[in-house]
Amino acid sequence: MRNRFQYQIATGRLTLPVAIILSVILWIATFNDKMEVIPFLTGGFVTYLLIELNTSFALVRNRSSLPSALFVILFSSSVFLHEYGKGECLILLLFMGSLYCLLKGYESKNPSSYIFHAFLWLSMGSIIEPGIIFSAPLILIVMSQLRTLSVKTFFAGIIGLCTPYWLITGYNIYSGNDITVLSHFNNIFEWNIDNYRNIPSQQIITTGCVLLLSSVSGISSIIISQNDKVRNRIIIWVINTIGIYETLLMVVQPAMLKSILPIVMTTLAILYGYNMIQRTNRFTYIYMIISLVIIVILAIYNLMNHLSFNIGF
Repeated sequence: MRNRFQYQIATGRLTLPVAIILSVILWIATFNDKMEVIPFLTGGFVTYLLIELNTSFALVRNRSSLPSALFVILFSSSVFLHEYGKGECLILLLFMGSLYCLLKGYESKNPSSYIFHAFLWLSMGSIIEPGIIFSAPLILIVMSQLRTLSVKTFFAGIIGLCTPYWLITGYNIYSGNDITVLSHFNNIFEWNIDNYRNIPSQQIITTGCVLLLSSVSGISSIIISQNDKVRNRIIIWVINTIGIYETLLMVVQPAMLKSILPIVMTTLAILYGYNMIQRTNRFTYIYMIISLVIIVILAIYNLMNHLSFNIGF
């Protein structure tokens, strides 16, 4: 019965529809501004892309919507991510494009095009959040893991990274603006202890829960992948590397939490789904139960926190 319950959740056809219904309810209950439609649509599109990612790269043996279901619930439960702000939600979409290009470059005869686009998506994200440029070394690390790092792909990446800013510089020159591209990155090295003190409690608790689940899923996925195909083993290491790197970046630059946390949620969703489908035992059963309880409590906490704040308590 234990394995059957886990199997039904991991591969059942109702898992994603139920998650989507609950997600829509959370969005409706916390709706404040019409601009929240953009993060809502972005989250929905990423939910679909996670399904396509599994289909394209066959990371698990069975077709599963569990990663998408987990992501959509976590994203919807994090009410502070519903705000459009300056467009941080779009960084998640650009990240998915970058990840897809990186994985497509694996074992490709000519990966330069994929690497160019991977860096291009990253560069576009840095226009929204300048600090995202710190993820450029991450792509180089991932390229070495996927065996696509060479002189040719390195320079293809540099060109992709610079392309948006070449276009912006050209536009500024044409329009007579004195704004330089370098001024866009003036504040990315600033660090202030007050950035940690000013983080709202719901963001700290949500981030803590996500990191806890990410740690368990990451360690377990590495152990399980030792018996998997070489290709899948490499992809699992890549997803773990991205999760660890982005987590460290988020810790060092807490001001970027809203931009990076959805990325960590995405890596968590992939690793969590991999664990639950590849292995069914007492540990995964208990872990699934505990994780579901944590997610339910987290959703209720964030919802009540949001409603009490709006009511004025």
